Amino acid sequence: MRLKTAFTHISNPALAVQYLKEALFSPELSSLVCYYTDEYPADILTTEFGKAFADVPLVGCSSCKGVMTEHGFHAGPVIALMAIYDGPNSAYGSALLSLDNALTDYKTVTAEAINQALKSANRIGEIPSLVILHATPGNEELCIQAIDETFGTPVPIIGGSPADSYIQRQWSAITERGTVKNGLSLQLMFPSKPNTTGFSAGYSPTEFTGTVTRATGRYIHEIDGEPAEQIYKEWVSDHSSVQISEHYLFKHVTRFPLGRIAGYVHNRPYYKLSHPVRMTPDGAMEMFATISQGEEVTLMTGSREQLIQRASRVVDQANTQNYQSSQLLGSIIIYCAGSMLRLGDDIVGVQEKIKAQMNGQPFICPFTYGEQGRFTGGETAHGNLMISSVIFYESE
Repeated sequence: MRLKTAFTHISNPALAVQYLKEALFSPELSSLVCYYTDEYPADILTTEFGKAFADVPLVGCSSCKGVMTEHGFHAGPVIALMAIYDGPNSAYGSALLSLDNALTDYKTVTAEAINQALKSANRIGEIPSLVILHATPGNEELCIQAIDETFGTPVPIIGGSPADSYIQRQWSAITERGTVKNGLSLQLMFPSKPNTTGFSAGYSPTEFTGTVTRATGRYIHEIDGEPAEQIYKEWVSDHSSVQISEHYLFKHVTRFPLGRIAGYVHNRPYYKLSHPVRMTPDGAMEMFATISQGEEVTLMTGSREQLIQRASRVVDQANTQNYQSSQLLGSIIIYCAGSMLRLGDDIVGVQEKIKAQMNGQPFICPFTYGEQGRFTGGETAHGNLMISSVIFYESE
């Protein structure tokens, strides 16, 4: 098994895909992982990929403003591919699912998608080593739950919610079968080499904690019986003296997300995060993740230095499970778009630290509107401002 990345800023989709084919095509090509900015029409991209890489399983989604690889941070317009070359004992299968029906039975349709991917991989009845999941914003938690229920056992998941550059719902998810704007793409991987995963928030809890007393879907209406917007702004102001306005909301919420305890390691909690998308006229907060009535939420905080350091720490966390310290082959890393936007030009420092942690081996990293993964304690979750990673490494 080996991995290789390539990227292009060519604006014409047909010419861009042809360039990527020349850089990556080989008879041993087993799978493609693709991330692109929303300047590229996803339907045209998938048509061109189908011509250039016929019958090669592909999975991917749109990324906010750019993509990272071991070659650098690539600002959009850009398309980046990771090619996976593997042997005859491996298998890869993709599936694409539209969720436009408001009455969707997520368990049933996700099971259908998984069976589609298993059939494509010729691995019916088997459990994959890894699931790559790209569910458009709003569907992530239900899709994760359905995946675990379908297999009947926890399966390592790495995922990111498709993003656009200006939160205008111009996101998309793709496979070799096509594209969806409301739905999911996934790939089941049965690689010939082992892999390990990591998932982390990298933010610290503050002293402010409350209980969600009224919530609907992704809207928090009340915390401790008071309007959620009022409580959140008071917490941020009391902690940091920052006054949040709607105009500068996104600038500040990436500094101060809400955390929910996902589990414990040595009696110390670790958190999954979510942050407001907007404040509503009635004092509620629309979030990028579902938070239920009765859940406890804590105001979290993270410095710029923490954001720069944490991506390489998550890669290191995944690699600590590589007990034989085997050679790294490559990695897929999912990094939150909100954190990337907050860092600005400092995102280059993140890329450099990941490259050093990976010893220069290939990696690909989109910037997403939600991240999915499995914590150290085994819990699978969807959150915001998170980092998820998988490392492939050489077996003994």
